[in-house]
Amino acid sequence: MSKKIGIIGSRRRDAKGDFELCKESFLSIYEEGDKVVSGACKKGGDRFAEIIAEELGLTEDNGGLILYRPDKSKLDPEKMEKNPKWAYAEINYARNTLIAEDSDIIVAVVAEDRKGGTEDTIKKFLKNKPEENLILVPQAIEDEDSWMNI
Repeated sequence: MSKKIGIIGSRRRDAKGDFELCKESFLSIYEEGDKVVSGACKKGGDRFAEIIAEELGLTEDNGGLILYRPDKSKLDPEKMEKNPKWAYAEINYARNTLIAEDSDIIVAVVAEDRKGGTEDTIKKFLKNKPEENLILVPQAIEDEDSWMNI
């Protein structure tokens, strides 16, 4: 039976070593027919999800890649005026809920401080899913090279 595997992670974990460890964790549970779920961020775990999906021929068009992008139409104009950072955080947290609810398993590339959107998604995921369905990607030994610069 196919499953939906969420790949999420901190933008601060964007090194090539992080990607390799994420991919290794993902491939240890992936079976043909599984789908990848992620949040379409341009750095970190979300970016890794898109690269891994592409390597496996999984796309949005064929249903193998499910991307939950923040819904900018839901930005609150009043909050945008007062505090744009919080307004964007609100739509990102709403997106995190969708990822948590839709994923059967999550591969998480967490930051050392365990703060932010990745942790929000993990907390929401663990409300309804067993802890054994959460895979935490270990910290890469080399963290110098940004994946985006390679």
